[in-house]
Amino acid sequence: MDIAKSFTFMFEDPEWLRKLGIGFLVVLVGVLFSVVLIGLVPLIMVLGYTLDVTRNVMDGRANPLPEWNDWEGFLGRGLKLAGVLVVWSLPLILISIPLGFSAALAGNGSQGNFAAVMATLFSLCGICLALAWGLAFLVFTPAIYVRLARTNRFSAGFEFAKLWAFTRENISNVIVAILLILVASVVGGFASIFVVTIPLVILWESLVQAHLYGQVGAGSVTALV
Repeated sequence: MDIAKSFTFMFEDPEWLRKLGIGFLVVLVGVLFSVVLIGLVPLIMVLGYTLDVTRNVMDGRANPLPEWNDWEGFLGRGLKLAGVLVVWSLPLILISIPLGFSAALAGNGSQGNFAAVMATLFSLCGICLALAWGLAFLVFTPAIYVRLARTNRFSAGFEFAKLWAFTRENISNVIVAILLILVASVVGGFASIFVVTIPLVILWESLVQAHLYGQVGAGSVTALV
């Protein structure tokens, strides 16, 4: 994997200023209107845009940044990816609801109270389940991106046998990609000290992630169709 390229490839495009400028405006609109549902539309478009970046990297294109000229396509592909990610997140949401109640009960119970002890044990089990599912979700995310980028099918995000085969084959690159995305998040956190930089940081982190996933997919020999 070309680690440095994932962090800088967007600036190597001859049209990088225009493409990133448009992307910045799209994210800015999404952030400004995020308090209402309409704000989700531009952010979902950015998801679709980054999915195209992943596909372009897998295809070996010298300049993976797409033109901002397929708005309907970006929205459609972004909706598919967003839907898949939401479904994968549902177990975490379902676990967190009873976990909150049990944590409250454990905190309010008197010492030695059987109900409080059971609530504490339930909370610990719930936390372990949440961590296990969250880790699995994190590890499978590159495969989800690659599968959707290659097939453009919503169902591809739930073909567990192929997701597992891809992840198992590329586990070392998957781990490297995850660690580098965490590094990008830390860098982005320091860079977003000014409000005006937040949309640019969001866009940059999304592009770094998409490029890393594309590199993982490009180096795979697993059938992805």
